[in-house]
Amino acid sequence: MRVKASTCREQEARQLDLAANDPLESRRKVAAAAAKAWWLEAIQAEKREAGHIDLKDRTDAEITREFAEETEADASQDGA
Repeated sequence: MRVKASTCREQEARQLDLAANDPLESRRKVAAAAAKAWWLEAIQAEKREAGHIDLKDRTDAEITREFAEETEADASQDGA
């Protein structure tokens, strides 16, 4: 499942708030790392939502096309 950019940005903001305000230093460090991860995911989500296709999506499309071509070839051989 892909997460929307808006959700990523909300989680990033939540983690940044925790990183700045949590009373425990260890939790502030974890929250800062989580904020960075959400920021990176938001960038990827924004690219997807803008219509940019990443390598994984391109590969999935190629595999789907190959299966469709094989199915068509099998169907034409069965009908011959």
